Amino acid sequence: VEEISLKLATELGFPESEFLKRAREGYMFPDTYLFPKDVTGEEAAQIFLANFQKKSSRIDQTSLSSRGINMEKLVIIASLIEREAKLAADRPLTASVILNRLKIGMKLDIDATVQYALGYQTQEKSWWKKDLTNLDLEIDSPFNTYQNPGLPPAPIANPGLAAMEAVVNAPDTNYLYYISDKSGKLHLAGTIEEHNANIDQYLNK
Repeated sequence: VEEISLKLATELGFPESEFLKRAREGYMFPDTYLFPKDVTGEEAAQIFLANFQKKSSRIDQTSLSSRGINMEKLVIIASLIEREAKLAADRPLTASVILNRLKIGMKLDIDATVQYALGYQTQEKSWWKKDLTNLDLEIDSPFNTYQNPGLPPAPIANPGLAAMEAVVNAPDTNYLYYISDKSGKLHLAGTIEEHNANIDQYLNK
């Protein structure tokens, strides 16, 4: 939401604090918006929230309930997918890995949650640090899924409908691991041995 507020404040001329009063991480639906010239920050945030309610109403609640997931958890998981899966075809598979890990109590170990915890990177001028270090993975934060089991306490991004539907439509798999190659494509594995082989094949060349 801080990233969005900075963009809107620059373009529309209201204080960032106005938008942040009403903004909710995870519920600022990514879309194309038309704002009145005199829109306030609070009004802009409400427009985002109203659009989220409209778009998320398409989610199949019966399928969601069958997975034991409510809307709050859906948005958190979808926010992870939004950051982790660059390609549309990989979103349901990413959801499958996350759901499989949650089911067996395995830590999620998701880089994007650490990036979120670290916050704005002055040198990179980005909200998402590109290359994480081992020290970064030890950051003391409830959002650090390398240190804490289960889901982070809140969304780490604002997911679109495709990321939310990926959770509902996640296939049944035995996948517990994935890596992203240089093109952004995910390579999945069911065992640590297969995962290490993927690392050797796609990352260590």
